[in-house]
Amino acid sequence: MTDTDTRWKARLRLALAAQSVDRATADLVLDEVEQHCAHSGETPEDAFGKPEEYAVAVVRDRIPPQERTGRRWDGLTRADHAFAAVTQTGIAAVVAGACLCAGYGTTLPLTPAGTTGVALTGVALLSACLTASLARSRARGAAGWGAATLAALVLAATAFTTLPTTSLGRLPAPALCVLGVLLLWGAARFSSTLDREGPTMNSRTHPENWLVDLPRLLEERHGLSRARSAELTREAAQHLIATGRDPEDEFGPAELYALRLAEEESAPRTQWWTRNDVQATTLAVILLGYLVSNAVSEGPVWQTALAAVALATDLALLTTHLLRGRPAKPGSR
Repeated sequence: MTDTDTRWKARLRLALAAQSVDRATADLVLDEVEQHCAHSGETPEDAFGKPEEYAVAVVRDRIPPQERTGRRWDGLTRADHAFAAVTQTGIAAVVAGACLCAGYGTTLPLTPAGTTGVALTGVALLSACLTASLARSRARGAAGWGAATLAALVLAATAFTTLPTTSLGRLPAPALCVLGVLLLWGAARFSSTLDREGPTMNSRTHPENWLVDLPRLLEERHGLSRARSAELTREAAQHLIATGRDPEDEFGPAELYALRLAEEESAPRTQWWTRNDVQATTLAVILLGYLVSNAVSEGPVWQTALAAVALATDLALLTTHLLRGRPAKPGSR
């Protein structure tokens, strides 16, 4: 097994993990890949394509639709992200309150600068936790919350440095700990528990409800943008109006149709500039240009020879790749 094959399999395992494929299924898929390549003599890349694309195909072919519809596009709902951020903020508040009690005693001076600055710092901490949660899941909205974090930090710094520092009284330092405990309790008490077991698709949905559910599923469960979700829903509605058919008869349950649309939207697309033949052709043009330029300018002979060898090697590899990709003629062996 070459290093390239080993890297391909490692990338496939990571891609399967990103698709929430369990370890047993991933091991089975990798064993099948190894057996196929051992019998056919092909490399994994030639036999199955890019590992990310093959992982999507594995999920589509081997995971039942009913199970896949219950999966979130990033494993978390928007409420899950929010409650995770609130939980992290609550922990930070408890720790900060304990540190203030240890360093400054049980009471703290209350000033306009300190009160406003601390409040804005708390907002910045909450938005930073939400940004980190969204970024880890590659969810949309992380950039916006990151900008909100920076804005809150700037405002907090401005409040600390420009607002009056006259004393308004004393504040019990444990109050910050109490606030943190309340945040933790609220996050645990009101965390979303809906739709954990996956959707049920035993009863028919009214056509109007089907069209209402589709954009919600696309946006909240599968992470498509609101504009794209609305666009796909409009296309479905226009098709239903033109055909006069019931949405479940035409497209199936909203959960399954949303899953299919989301998988089509998220399927890896091979960019033309990443194709091997395009890269080899580009390199050949560059080498040819350098070879001609060096020959015309009577440059060093060793550079001309080196460019000629590199060009010949590149053209040979390009020709081999193109011949391998040609379909076999009928009757040929």
